[in-house]
Amino acid sequence: MPKASLQIDDQFTFIWNKITAGHEAQKRNIPEFVRHFFETNVSSRSELLGDEFLDRYVLKWYDGDVRVSNPRPGAGSRYEKYRANPEIDPLFLVEVELSYSGGDRGGVVYTPLYNKDSKLEVKLLEILEDNEKETHYSFQITGSLFWDYKSNDYEKHVETIESGGYCPWDAAGVDVRINFRDNYEVKKIFIYDEKGYKLPQQPIETVDDKIVGNPEDKTNLCFILEMTPNVFTMVMEEERDWVYSSKLKDKNIHMKCKYLSF
Repeated sequence: MPKASLQIDDQFTFIWNKITAGHEAQKRNIPEFVRHFFETNVSSRSELLGDEFLDRYVLKWYDGDVRVSNPRPGAGSRYEKYRANPEIDPLFLVEVELSYSGGDRGGVVYTPLYNKDSKLEVKLLEILEDNEKETHYSFQITGSLFWDYKSNDYEKHVETIESGGYCPWDAAGVDVRINFRDNYEVKKIFIYDEKGYKLPQQPIETVDDKIVGNPEDKTNLCFILEMTPNVFTMVMEEERDWVYSSKLKDKNIHMKCKYLSF
């Protein structure tokens, strides 16, 4: 399979929205202590969403001491399931996605499965702006990301752009989206017990379509993670007048692959 790499070493503007996403009935103001928790912990408690993260939490089977994908019946077969530890596990995940754009009509989003050789460091540098609706952050993002760009994935991307009538593949633009989100595996330990049953005392609930915390303060980590919005930036091939976007040609971000390089 063709190997692909994405190298990033630059500063980017990210946006924190102070109102939750969703339809109008779901929307509510995000408490300030949620944002302050993000600012305090994001640089030291974030991890790339890739194969290393996903493999940590998956159910693992062993035949004796050897990990296997298809365990044979018998006393030697056993399984292990890692349960998140909020004291040491990452609290935020960093998603790095590619978007192939066919103009105003849309396109396709591609989320590579980054292998365990991939490394990504994030550092919150400063708050650029803080207003009633948003907070703008400056982050330093540095990393080397690697994955197998499968030929069938590439063929699906070309087919989606061309057969969907967006534009010829050669005319499609490419954008890079970097996004911070909550670690959903950490949230689970506050909601479910080790057997997967819901705990009697739930830290969050939905009241009149809105998320509510029990309690709604700094001690409720599950509520903090649930209320944390997607905090993202876009690096685009074409000029856009969005404050959270920048142009590929202006940033130190480069991709190398058989199918695509920039």
